[in-house]
Amino acid sequence: MASNSVPELASKIYDICVSNYPSDHLFYQQDLLGLGIVPKNEIPLLLQCTQSLVDQKLFRLLQGKNDRLAWKVISREDAEKLQNLSPDESLVYNVIHSTGRTGIWVRAIQNRTNLHKSILDRCLKSLEGKNYIKSVHNVKHSSRKTYMLAGLAPSEDITGGAWFTDGMLDENFINSVAGFIEYTVSRKSWYEMPSADGGPRSKRIKTADGTASARQEPGPKEYLPFPAGYQGYPSVEMITAAVNESGITPVRLGEESITQLLEMLCYDNKLVALNNGEIYRSVHNPEAIKQKTAKKPTTDDTDDRLVTNGMTEAPCGQCPVFKLCAPGGAVSPESCEYFDPWLEKALGF
Repeated sequence: MASNSVPELASKIYDICVSNYPSDHLFYQQDLLGLGIVPKNEIPLLLQCTQSLVDQKLFRLLQGKNDRLAWKVISREDAEKLQNLSPDESLVYNVIHSTGRTGIWVRAIQNRTNLHKSILDRCLKSLEGKNYIKSVHNVKHSSRKTYMLAGLAPSEDITGGAWFTDGMLDENFINSVAGFIEYTVSRKSWYEMPSADGGPRSKRIKTADGTASARQEPGPKEYLPFPAGYQGYPSVEMITAAVNESGITPVRLGEESITQLLEMLCYDNKLVALNNGEIYRSVHNPEAIKQKTAKKPTTDDTDDRLVTNGMTEAPCGQCPVFKLCAPGGAVSPESCEYFDPWLEKALGF
């Protein structure tokens, strides 16, 4: 076979590899011979073809399994990029390309290329200017500058996933979605029963002028857990669909992200995983969750929120005339009007 047929054979090999195999497929020597393009399976001629493709940046030479040489196809668009790069830039680009969506730390690039820092910085700046690569923020190593190909989306190991915003953990977003999940699971975990009296109840409220009035409220809802063997508990797929359809999240969340929240809720004893995590049951009924979510600090429970020790919990700790209080005096422990309500509330006397 004449040497001038190498470009033609190389072109046929490339076209078949591109059209019949995925872009991340690794080709070994026997794979390329099995294409039936190289006459008599001549290995020297095959190596000439592969070297021609490597020179044209259409093939990338890699180390495959068991340290065997392998080749990977490069698209013509990427090959044109590489052809316009200097040898140093091409070396840096190939190292970054090999890391995919995980990216690579700039110091690791220097270790793998053995380039001087000034040369490496120049190559990185040039590649960024051509929009071939980009720097990304790594939530695990915020002080490390990480690079990856410009056309790729960073993996969740880099960005932290849906629960991070600009590299910072979004606690409000997490709590909002977690609360919605707990309530959604609870509605499918408990059977609603009519209240015992079935009628409204009166609640005494204080008006602006200091008088008291009664307000009618519906009776409390009662719930019973479903019996053993009940199969109507929601799955991860159902919960994910409910979250995405609710409109509480600006981005579409995947099952992996929802599973992370479900595991957190199980750890907080709010949900219970059943069937090895296939379905989930709520510990609390919907009414209890609604009351917990809707509860707001009031004048009556302000003291509870400020409790730090026994002194601040007792009325004496916050009494404005504490220094005047003495046994037998005008202000005394015997005549204190705050002790009985406090004991009744705190100790149940």
